[in-house]
Amino acid sequence: MSRTPSDLQGWFPGSPFSEGMFTRSVLRDLADLNRQYLELGLDPGVASDPLFGWSDDVRNQIAAAGPEARGRMAASPFALFELRLPAGESVPGSEFLAELGRVEDRPAGGAAGAARAAGCVAFAHGALFTAWRLAESAPLAARIAFGLSATEEQVLSETGPTRIALLAAWPGVVGPRWPAHSRFWAMLRGAAQAGTATSLQWAHCAGICLMDR
Repeated sequence: MSRTPSDLQGWFPGSPFSEGMFTRSVLRDLADLNRQYLELGLDPGVASDPLFGWSDDVRNQIAAAGPEARGRMAASPFALFELRLPAGESVPGSEFLAELGRVEDRPAGGAAGAARAAGCVAFAHGALFTAWRLAESAPLAARIAFGLSATEEQVLSETGPTRIALLAAWPGVVGPRWPAHSRFWAMLRGAAQAGTATSLQWAHCAGICLMDR
């Protein structure tokens, strides 16, 4: 018997398809962050930045989607990137983060390079703040949405707003999700180009299946 994506809700306890897991505002914020991430990552000037460490095949899939389809790709019930907190029992102190997170440590490139670096830090801050806020209200949802471990989610929830801002400047805090899984990205692109709810839900189910890998 064929199944629809809605039938799969019971297969993924606590999945984004479960009623009440994500509010409309959380889904809106995820879509906005995903859209920013995809557009920032297609700038040729950041091709070597580990923040957007996609394989060539994945980058080509994203670029081939076109702006309208990328907007549909972005409207996923999970982030298309991962948050990677520094190792340890707690977020490092402000002096340590300030040293690690100096914007000038990013690749040079004049005014354009500085603007790109500032845009990346601003994006990271928005992603961290959104995850931090979600970790306070719905820890499991935060882990699903941003690829956090239980320990990372707890560390994030115990981090104050000042350190969140400093952590955003740490170069490794955001990284790509499924950076070499071209089949998933091809599926997501195809679903976005088709523009049907069912095809998009199947792609979202595939993303959830990948979360444990």
